[in-house]
Parts: sequence; structure tokens; C-alpha cells
Amino acid sequence: MSTVLWANYLLDDGEVVSDESDKWALFEYSDTLDEVASAAGLEPFSSLIDDTDFQFNLSDADELPDGMESSDELMARDGVWRDAGEALVILNGLYDLLVQERPEDIAEEDYDDLLNELSESIEYARQAHELGAKFNLAVIM
Repeated sequence: MSTVLWANYLLDDGEVVSDESDKWALFEYSDTLDEVASAAGLEPFSSLIDDTDFQFNLSDADELPDGMESSDELMARDGVWRDAGEALVILNGLYDLLVQERPEDIAEEDYDDLLNELSESIEYARQAHELGAKFNLAVIM
């Protein structure tokens, strides 16, 4: 079982909408993306990452809190959410930097996947921004 990131947005009514697209490269290279962001004066990539679902699945808890039917509801209530406009600044900044030069820490064979996943995430954050929604990248296993 692999661990990946999914892009999500949170609507004002509490509904979590996910792209359900596995982003393994973004997860794999999240530390490198933090380093690139830091060097460029951007907020950390990891500030977009929520691990609510991941932690729930690793926990001994057999059931969700009372009244909840899915881990999405738990993430909506307790998760890390960013303003979609702020997320776009981070994601677009990273994309622009990575297009200019591939960091040595990113394997050549993974580079295109990483850029594609960033591009997908930018598009999803753009949709969230247009809807006035919050954005995150959830750790999924």
C-alpha cells in the first residue's frame, strides 16, 4: 500500500470535495519542495498538507466521532485548511521554480510526474479559489 496526496477543497457548508487523484510524487518529494519553497521565500509546501485521514486510519479508533459518517467530516472539522489563494501562491511559485530547474534531489524519471501533479493541484486550488473554498492536500494510504 502506498501513501499519496489527494487535493481537496472545503465548501462553506462543510462538504469536502476531493479530486481523488493519487499524487505520489508530491508526497515523496514534500521535503524537497519545502526546501525549494524556503530558498525562494515561499511558505512551506507542507503547510498545505493535512494528515487527519492518515492518522485516523493508523489509530486504534474503531469508529468515527459521534454523528460523523466519514473521515472527510473529521477532516472538515479538524484538518489543516488553507485559503485557496494562499495555496495558489505556493503551488504556482513551486511550479515556476521547478520548470526552470530540476533540483538534484528529484530523480530525473520522477520530474515529469512531479510537474504534472503540481499542475493538477494548481487547477484544483484554482477551482477552490473560484468557489471561495479552502484547500488542502490530504495524506491518503
